[in-house]
Amino acid sequence: MENNQSTEAYGRERASRYDQFAAVTMGDRRHQRSYLQDLLHRQPLTHGAFLDLGCGTGFFSEVFFEHKPDFRGHLVDGSADMLELARQRVQKEARQASFQHTLFDALDWSALPALDVVFSGYAIHHLTDTGKWQLFASIHAHLEPGGAFILFDNFLPNHPEDRDLIEFLTCREIERKTRHITPLEQIIETDRKLKAAENDQEASFEEHLRQLRALGFGHVVPVFLEARYGGIVAYK
Repeated sequence: MENNQSTEAYGRERASRYDQFAAVTMGDRRHQRSYLQDLLHRQPLTHGAFLDLGCGTGFFSEVFFEHKPDFRGHLVDGSADMLELARQRVQKEARQASFQHTLFDALDWSALPALDVVFSGYAIHHLTDTGKWQLFASIHAHLEPGGAFILFDNFLPNHPEDRDLIEFLTCREIERKTRHITPLEQIIETDRKLKAAENDQEASFEEHLRQLRALGFGHVVPVFLEARYGGIVAYK
C-alpha cells in the first residue's frame, strides 16, 4: 500500500469544521449511523474489540461505544488533529480506546488484539485500487472467524457513462441542504476541485464487492447506495 498524503490537509481549523462539512456533503449521516447501529446489533461480539480505520472525529466510532460501552476500540487516523477530536469525543466516559496516528500502510497489525469488527468510513477511497485491495487482504487476515468488515465510502458508478448523473445528484442534494445559497454550477466546480485536491481514487461499488469476495470474505452484502455514497458489510 502507498501512503495517503491527503490527510495532511486536515489541520486543526479544518478538522474542527469537518463534521459540519460532512453533514452537508456526505449523504444522510443520520441514516448511516442507524445502519451501523443495526449492523452491530446483529454482529456476535466474541472478543469485544473493533478497529476504526480513518476514524476522523470519531463520529462513527462513537456508535460502537453507544452500542457496547465496554468495547475496546482502536482508532487510527492520518491526521493528528482529527485524532485528537476523536479522543475528546469517545473518552468522555472513560471508554476503553487507543489512538494511533499513522497511515494505513504503516499500521502494525500484529500489535492489535483479536477483532470482531473492522470499520472504515469515507477514508479508503483515497488509496489506489492496489492499495485498497491490499488493505482489504490485511483486514481479512486479522479479523476473527465470523468477524465483519463494515465499509462506508465514496464509490464510482458501475458504468462510466453514469458518472455525470451521479455527480449531478450528489451536488443537487448539497444544494438543497445549503438552501440554494450557492448556485449548482459552483457546487459542482467546488466538488471537482476538492476531489482533485484530496486525490480521490474511488473504485466502483461492484468492483469492491468483487474484490472482497475474491479475497475470501464468505458473505458480502450491499447495505446502502445513495448517489456516490454507499455501504458494504463483508463477513469472514
